Amino acid sequence: MSLEARVTRLEAIDAIRALKARYAALADAKYTNDYRRQPEHVMAGIARQQSECFTERAVWIGGAGFGDDLAGRDMLFEWFKRSPWRFAMHYYVSETLAFSDADHAVGTWRLWQLALRDDDARAVMLGAVTEEKYERAESGDWLIGEMRFAQLHMMEPDSAVFPLANDFGSLTAKRVRDTTAV
Repeated sequence: MSLEARVTRLEAIDAIRALKARYAALADAKYTNDYRRQPEHVMAGIARQQSECFTERAVWIGGAGFGDDLAGRDMLFEWFKRSPWRFAMHYYVSETLAFSDADHAVGTWRLWQLALRDDDARAVMLGAVTEEKYERAESGDWLIGEMRFAQLHMMEPDSAVFPLANDFGSLTAKRVRDTTAV
């Protein structure tokens, strides 16, 4: 590969990594620091931005219970807006990226996510492997064309409501309060 082609490839890798970081940050921004969903109008605005990380005809293959299988940016927007969480922290790591040409790539990511369910506030630890396809838009921006959850594993760390806090003192206080309430 020429130096120019190698630099172009490295710039594309960096752009896809930035896209993934933006997607994860938006996914997490839908929740407040006190573990609640953002107000509906804020949630919708963030979900719209999150869906704009995808192409117009993007495909989401989450399977039963995790968004199901969706096609199109508008359906992704609706899924992101009705997220099953009241809190989430997404960590995408260990990516592999390969390019079929200058405008198309495939990638695999490992996801580790800590979340609180919206329906009962139970903590969920989620691990997944996503297989993704990317396309360079006419604007030059990279977008996700497909996200497939090839592996998805969830667990609740405990059968009791899992306390989550911003610091050790608050965590200890919640744990003590929950223990004495039993």
